[in-house]
Amino acid sequence: MNAVFQFLETKLMPPLNKVANLRFIRAIMQAGVITVPFTIVGSIFLIINNLPQIIPPLAPFFEATILKFSPLYSVVTTMSIGSIALFYCLATAYYLTDSYRQDDAKLSSFVGAILGLFAFLMTIVQVDISNGSAQLIQQTSETGMIYNGISLGGWVTRFGGIGIFIGIITAVIATQIYRFCSLKNITITMPNGVPDGVSKAFASLIPAIFIAVFMVIVNAILAIFHTDLHGILSKPFEFVKDLTGSWLGIVVIMLLIHLLWAVGVHGTSIIKNSFINPILLVALTENIDGASNIFAGDFVNMYIFIGGAGSTLGLVLLMVFVAKSEQLKVLGRAAILPGLFNINEPVIFGAPIVYNPYLIIPFIITPIINVTISYFATSMDLVNKVITGIPWISPVGIGAFLGTGGDFRAIIIAFINLFVSIAIYYPFFKMYDGKLYAEQTGNN
Repeated sequence: MNAVFQFLETKLMPPLNKVANLRFIRAIMQAGVITVPFTIVGSIFLIINNLPQIIPPLAPFFEATILKFSPLYSVVTTMSIGSIALFYCLATAYYLTDSYRQDDAKLSSFVGAILGLFAFLMTIVQVDISNGSAQLIQQTSETGMIYNGISLGGWVTRFGGIGIFIGIITAVIATQIYRFCSLKNITITMPNGVPDGVSKAFASLIPAIFIAVFMVIVNAILAIFHTDLHGILSKPFEFVKDLTGSWLGIVVIMLLIHLLWAVGVHGTSIIKNSFINPILLVALTENIDGASNIFAGDFVNMYIFIGGAGSTLGLVLLMVFVAKSEQLKVLGRAAILPGLFNINEPVIFGAPIVYNPYLIIPFIITPIINVTISYFATSMDLVNKVITGIPWISPVGIGAFLGTGGDFRAIIIAFINLFVSIAIYYPFFKMYDGKLYAEQTGNN
């Protein structure tokens, strides 16, 4: 175990810490947090549309009453989940610019956000260059259409989850161009006394021109090859998506997250929140439109992170009801309430789990077992796919029920995973509790 910890500290930790501290990675993580309320709000109204499935006996009542107004309130879902790429783009550009303001006070976070959005919007229209001229793409299919270069489903397709990665990329590009102009004083400076809003508006003029020219050139080059940024990035994106769409892929992801936690690094933030959540959000939007992605939305929080990373709610329950040592009893009572809402830092650092050879093994193993149970239960249609977003703090069973559109079987799967986590933790917990109890009685 000491050799494992030494390997993690000397070989794995340094490069991962460098990645986690990159400005744009921190900006993406902050952007992800900001978008959570929109996914929750959109999901609330999406759940309303699923009331007939949630409560089948009342289906005729819902269809005769509230569902008659679905076109009205469904706009909330369209403008939140269906427009999530806009929020990601704005927030990423804002926070990235804000981080650069520490070195350059002339920058404006708000202007950076607007420039990021401007760059992203220039990727929405699909243009093809052939026979010496450019044409807006027109296309019709059973699921949607491309009208004047804009892909439409129920809404502008690229505003949804599928556009998140391009939104992030264009936000970074626009911010770097804005920063370059500021550093080189390539800007319009207004005289003293001019209102601040007017000064910022003119200060963004030249960066906006540079961004426009840059994006036009990029779009033109790609249009010659009959593609665009969204199209050219779709292949590597599909590879990453395939990784999250397989049992082995998600096992590898869970393993990396918990190995980082084992040495005190917030693996959830570095891997899941930064890289995996955008992919799961795309999968959720596809499921809403009828796809059957297993790993989508908050699948991880619904079935795997029961009580937080490492599925530690089972461990906390053992502390509360089984522990003999005073240390674990007190910790269990303090950690049970946050644990019910998937907050487990008190346990990870208080037990501790970090650098603890007694508890780190079940901490790593339990999520892998849980994801195996949940994956195959979903793939075998024993439970519905994830079709709505949920708050990550949703208690065990409740989040699974809501996330699957009201499937009671999801509650059963979630509680099976909880009981499995208790069983896996139990022998290791007993050894650790016995050690602490022996030390306690020996001191007394």
